[in-house]
Amino acid sequence: MSSGRLSPDTAALPELMSIYDVPGVSIAVGHVSGQVWTAGFGAMVGGTSTPVTASTAFAACSISKHVAAFGALLLVQTGVLNLDTDIGEYLTSWHLPGREGQQGVTVRQLLAHTAGLSDTWYRGYAADRAPSLLQVLDGSGSTTTPPVRQTLLPGSRFRYSGSHYSVLQQLMVDATGTSFEDLMRTLVLEPVAMADSSFDRQFPHQRPDQVAHGHHGGGTRIPGGWRTQPEMAAAGLWSTPTDLIRLDLEIARAALGDSKLLDRDLATQMCTPQIPGGGYGLGTELDDRAGRRRFGHTGLNVGYTCFSYVWPDSGTAVAAMTNSEDGWELLVSIRAAVDRRYASPTSITAVPLAEVAGRYVLHDGYPIDIAVTNGQLALAAAAQQPVVLLADPDGRYRHPDLDLEVRFLRTDDQPYRLELRQEGVTQTARPVTEQAE
Repeated sequence: MSSGRLSPDTAALPELMSIYDVPGVSIAVGHVSGQVWTAGFGAMVGGTSTPVTASTAFAACSISKHVAAFGALLLVQTGVLNLDTDIGEYLTSWHLPGREGQQGVTVRQLLAHTAGLSDTWYRGYAADRAPSLLQVLDGSGSTTTPPVRQTLLPGSRFRYSGSHYSVLQQLMVDATGTSFEDLMRTLVLEPVAMADSSFDRQFPHQRPDQVAHGHHGGGTRIPGGWRTQPEMAAAGLWSTPTDLIRLDLEIARAALGDSKLLDRDLATQMCTPQIPGGGYGLGTELDDRAGRRRFGHTGLNVGYTCFSYVWPDSGTAVAAMTNSEDGWELLVSIRAAVDRRYASPTSITAVPLAEVAGRYVLHDGYPIDIAVTNGQLALAAAAQQPVVLLADPDGRYRHPDLDLEVRFLRTDDQPYRLELRQEGVTQTARPVTEQAE
């Protein structure tokens, strides 16, 4: 795939920036093949001529949660953490108050925003007034948010709140004995080659000429250029769109079993709704609508807005970042255009039956055999009796009695992969020929 095929239509972007008073926008588009397209528009600071470039860093806002979750899952993979263990087993510097006799809160629930902790949005601080994370958790010192408490039954429902990731941040620090910024650098940022990203609160001060200044609605610049976020896991990452798509593509590869960093099972859990019918996995926003399947995260901090998503059916990731609180309407327009261009897989209809017949492997070596019988596809899973699949006009195949939907996807000249959907959960199986390579 050439970088030209990745390039989105940006002709309307300058007009939208003017309408919404957005000084600067940076966009990156990447493909699992390694091709990348990047572009910067407008200025790092409103009213100046310093241009936004591909290496200009922005506040990644709540995309920080997505990156922190990847790091937490790597700790799960190495046995440092367990998703379903009570957080009290790991926390030593701070403890969730009022837990006596109550149901335990787990690491999984923190990642999925189902722990029922205080409803909090973090607005940031002037650099000389920023509290420590422990003060944020306790609601003490110069903290402007309430103390973190359990306010809903854990596991009862989804409620998005930055407080879950503040607890996760402290938990990861306590479990490893390493500062969060150093831990994330060695665990995630360096292995994923996110060279222009950092959770270090000093990062923008160390390279002010490469950081886009944040702006309130209407174009008013944030005093000092930006705010400091002690809640790093929730909202403290500095990054570029190019770096963000590197992570999303790594997760997409992991879901296919192609990552050297994260195993397939954990990647699948990351991209699986943790509440039935929900749109959030483990640190990941999910959209599983037909023709619009994507995962990633959005973000809004004081002065900044952003999104980073991957469309797994086409193997394409897109990230866009702005230095304005008014940037969301512009980002919605970009995302809609991206949905139209990249959401659908390269090949989904009129699958040549003979080309998709064969063995595929799901998680843990679970085999799925596809055969052609009397012009119809038959599926046999794990040596069970084969069942006939009925073809839909849109290229999908269904079993008439089971909650089972199958479709075959390919990108460019790669082998077909089998996508299996049951009860709203989608998994991908690779052909045995590809497994052997």
